[in-house]
Amino acid sequence: MTDLQRIIHTEIIDTETDIFWHNDATSYENISPKNVLILTQKFDEQSTEHLQLSKILDACKLNSDTYNLLQFAEHEKKAWHQLKTAAQPAMVILFGIHPADLGISALFRLNRPNSFDGITWIPALSLQELEQQPQAKKDLWGNALKPLFADIQ
Repeated sequence: MTDLQRIIHTEIIDTETDIFWHNDATSYENISPKNVLILTQKFDEQSTEHLQLSKILDACKLNSDTYNLLQFAEHEKKAWHQLKTAAQPAMVILFGIHPADLGISALFRLNRPNSFDGITWIPALSLQELEQQPQAKKDLWGNALKPLFADIQ
């Protein structure tokens, strides 16, 4: 009987992974259902990352009525199922955010549209890395953003 008690009190899921099961609805109070969900690493309003994102959104003809923007602090994780419920996106753009940070165990092709969970996902390098790697930025535009946003409008 003592072995059984030891098993029951053993931590099966570490606290870092357990974040995906906590109900964190208050974090998403400012998120309303919109077509596009943009997830990025945290940046300052006056930074080059903010300017870069603004240029990308302008090129895609996206305005604040069509997207939600959520910035992640370093090593921050959010539960995808809660984000999906709050934002109800048709498309998710990841700038430097790994799917594992959302509790998703899937491999996505970088700078290309991917289909997962009934949603189109576009994973990309962080905004800072895109600024330093013009070819990656060009690939993101040509292979994903332009066909999905600029060519259809």
